[in-house]
Amino acid sequence: MTTVLLAHGSPDPRHALALERLRERVAVPLAEAGRGPTHLAYIEEYGTRPHELARGLSGEVTLLPLLLTPAFHSRVDVPAAARELAAHGARVRTVPALGGHPLLLEAVEERLSGAGHDPSAPTLLVAGGSSSGEAAAGLARLVASGNRPTWTTTTLAAPRTGAATGRTVVPVVLAEGVLHDKAAAFADEGGAPFVRGGLTDTRAVADLVLHRVLA
Repeated sequence: MTTVLLAHGSPDPRHALALERLRERVAVPLAEAGRGPTHLAYIEEYGTRPHELARGLSGEVTLLPLLLTPAFHSRVDVPAAARELAAHGARVRTVPALGGHPLLLEAVEERLSGAGHDPSAPTLLVAGGSSSGEAAAGLARLVASGNRPTWTTTTLAAPRTGAATGRTVVPVVLAEGVLHDKAAAFADEGGAPFVRGGLTDTRAVADLVLHRVLA
């Protein structure tokens, strides 16, 4: 058995370093649970691609997309990656992406508390977004389902003017990189405090990875 964590990728080296930390945190419990070694692969050309990893794969492979919002990648790139991983005979099982799970809200709370902010205070979650609006709608549904009335959302693809005013801004990204820095600039423009860093270093995201793979 093998576990593959499929990330989007970023030209920013901070991104890959953070994802590698996540891989290291989950690799031991996954191996102990019989899921074999854990590898990272990337949709974009910023690390090992699925077709490169496929050369050394056989048997059962669990593919977990490290995606926080439903969009083009979930519909098109993830199935393509699964086909590439199976090219040399591996049997690939794709499990649901990270997006939409309430543990992501716990990850945001961890980031807020770790930065010295009150999670019950007015907070703005900023995601990258998509042209279809699916990402914005999915994030809004997740927050609405989580009984956090002081939280609201926006995306960089369609930012709401003045949304950051009077709120602490948290980037809904896995790791620092291009989107993270754009969210920081958005917070700065609104004169809002910004919680630096992504969600990969939280206990909640590691728990979510284990939950998805072991389900």
